[in-house]
Amino acid sequence: MPDPVAILYFSGVGGTEVVAHLLGRLAGPGTPCEVLSVEDPRAAEKAAAPGLLVLCYPTYFLKPAGVMTEFLRGIPEGTGERRALLVTTYELYTGNSNRRAALLLRDRGIPVVGSYALRAPGTDVTCVVPDRLCGWLYRFERAFPRKAARIARSIADHAAAPAAGRIPAPKWYTPLAWALQVLALDGFIRFRDRIRILEDRCTSCGLCVRDCPRGAWRKTEEGLEHAGELCDLCTRCVHRCPRKALVLVDRLRDNRRLDPALYAALRREAFEACAGPGGDGHRRDRAAGLVPGTGGAP
Repeated sequence: MPDPVAILYFSGVGGTEVVAHLLGRLAGPGTPCEVLSVEDPRAAEKAAAPGLLVLCYPTYFLKPAGVMTEFLRGIPEGTGERRALLVTTYELYTGNSNRRAALLLRDRGIPVVGSYALRAPGTDVTCVVPDRLCGWLYRFERAFPRKAARIARSIADHAAAPAAGRIPAPKWYTPLAWALQVLALDGFIRFRDRIRILEDRCTSCGLCVRDCPRGAWRKTEEGLEHAGELCDLCTRCVHRCPRKALVLVDRLRDNRRLDPALYAALRREAFEACAGPGGDGHRRDRAAGLVPGTGGAP
């Protein structure tokens, strides 16, 4: 019998969530997987249980997203009974994001048996560059179905036959990435202090307060307040605001958003590409509400 598999993900806007649920579908039915966001209180319990942990997270500024980093540091220490497989999503390149996560897991006594990366829609660049110039950042990479299938096979293999752990080697371009970090990315993070509320559009619906994974938004008697020091710049609030009332760059207030409707379409496309029209996987997805005509979502 394969070991239990828990796919635990953090998704800022929605791309990594699509990946996590797709991997859970592709790895089955011989390898049952439970898919949970690390924002779900049950995720900590799953991370402490024996078996294979598949950890999915976006790369932010060449590092694992802050929410996932904190989750990894909170996993109880232990040896032998758990192992991990890492999957990061990225918009330009990953740097040593997976390596950083693997080192954190090593400190918890959890070996990493594999690491992968998938290019996903770009959540921050699409807020500061006109959408007509970065249309490719509104989609998953062209090789996404093939890569997702490969990762799913690896999940099934590692659930069936435990392998030795290894820390991912540093990327060859690390020195160049460091220069870019200093020249550009260290300044880009300052956009978290510049998120602006367009008062003529804001309805005080409170969605930004409810959904912020870092608690950076709060409602006061004076209105909405944003604490930049708590923000990871995941831009969930910007992309999910139903009235486009939050912006990083004022002149791009009407830029296309990576909203739930877009991710629903990308999810359907990804599931259909991986399952194949008319196949058993396609029928299972339709029954579960994961393809057009059923109205469901993972």
